[in-house]
Amino acid sequence: MALPILISDRLTAAGFRLAGLRPLVTAPEDAAAVFREALALGGPVMITAALARSVPQAQLDKAISAADPPVAVIPDIVRTVEPADMAALVRRALGVEA
Repeated sequence: MALPILISDRLTAAGFRLAGLRPLVTAPEDAAAVFREALALGGPVMITAALARSVPQAQLDKAISAADPPVAVIPDIVRTVEPADMAALVRRALGVEA
């Protein structure tokens, strides 16, 4: 099984490296290309919310919904940008919450 991949800034990568993930440190202008490369490697992919903003929304949505490999958008270590509240989005989609 391929190692989980984290696309992030250097500080966030340091912490996740200790947890056994394979970090790919990148700048926002290179995030879309690095995201494509990470998907091709086949392991689960996590990307910080700040860098996910630099990936075209259609590309990100397609990867998340395909779930092959699984993709998650997470906050960075200092929580500069928060990802969407997935639980709330699911509840709204199901009509449980307005």
